[in-house]
Amino acid sequence: MKKFLPLLAGLLLLTGCVPVDSLNPLYTDKDLAFDESLLGSWVGPDNGDDGVLQFIARDEDGKKSYSLVMTEKDKDSNGYKRTVYHAHLVKLNEHMFLDVVPETFDSRPNSYSLRVKYGKSGGTIEPALLKLGEAAYLEFQNGAPDGKVAAHLRREHWITNLARKDNKLQLNWVDDDYFRKAVQAGTVKLPSVILGEGKNKDVVITASTQELQKFVAEHADDKTFFNSKTEELHRKE
Repeated sequence: MKKFLPLLAGLLLLTGCVPVDSLNPLYTDKDLAFDESLLGSWVGPDNGDDGVLQFIARDEDGKKSYSLVMTEKDKDSNGYKRTVYHAHLVKLNEHMFLDVVPETFDSRPNSYSLRVKYGKSGGTIEPALLKLGEAAYLEFQNGAPDGKVAAHLRREHWITNLARKDNKLQLNWVDDDYFRKAVQAGTVKLPSVILGEGKNKDVVITASTQELQKFVAEHADDKTFFNSKTEELHRKE
């Protein structure tokens, strides 16, 4: 399982599970929504002792989205640390989702073995996708006729199902370990790649936005798919 990231370690805690990564976003411009009632600070049953999740409006070229600011208790220093995410609210049919991207990522101090080949179709590098850290991937675009191979930094997207009831908020997501096992067993039919070897395997969804939307919309009410969740959050008084 991936290292616990702050968004889920503090306030969204409780399950020990983190969302599966997607290379592509869940949204196109026409799917975006904005709900002002989400703005403000949300806390769990501890009323913010361990962490606070804050929704802040942001506007980029007329497109509204959110900064998610997680303030959580740092057990090592007894102080608090702050982590920022960029989130888009997505409406698919009658369901609402958050597409969440960490603003920063921690790279792994690893070295990677790459196989470089040249043929009639141009140069290729294998593997074509590398996980660089907890929130980013490096993707190689193979096959250029001039022999050059383009490399693209891809940020992960987390997809959470947004549930509202009265003044309560709950986030539901697909656990990455569950999804990896389902992909390996062939019970999930969504383009994905398994990276790593042995016990250090990660799964990343490589489906297009259109494929991802269709799959997520079909499983929006499936609690065996959206099988991890926070406790109910309420507004901080």
